[in-house]
Amino acid sequence: MNIADRIQYLRKQKGYSQEELADKVGVSRQAVSKWESEQSTPELEKVIAMSELFEVTTDYILKGIEPVSTTNRKTVKTLYWGFVLIFATIAGIWSFAANRFNYDEIIMIILAGGVVGLGMALIVQVIGSIVSNKKQ
Repeated sequence: MNIADRIQYLRKQKGYSQEELADKVGVSRQAVSKWESEQSTPELEKVIAMSELFEVTTDYILKGIEPVSTTNRKTVKTLYWGFVLIFATIAGIWSFAANRFNYDEIIMIILAGGVVGLGMALIVQVIGSIVSNKKQ
């Protein structure tokens, strides 16, 4: 797939006509038509505008290089908080059920469980990134 094909593909994927894309990027419909028929190539500023409009990188439009997917920050944050809560809860239930600790000791055990949860989340994230890198 060349740059002309990628522009046409992205335009159609968003459901834009050539006229609509031209209006959004600030060129004529004929300019978009020429880009898609390989009669000309867009200026760099237009490539940047299209990359923002289509939510892709300029590398994808120009060279067809798709970015390596990165883990969404929200997903990572959820992973860490999940592990912290799970391990802290387990530590808290165990220390409370043991019935031999003072309340201040129970709080320290819960905090220690949260720290262990953070460590486990980090290990899971590292292993996940290693596995996903091997697949590529």
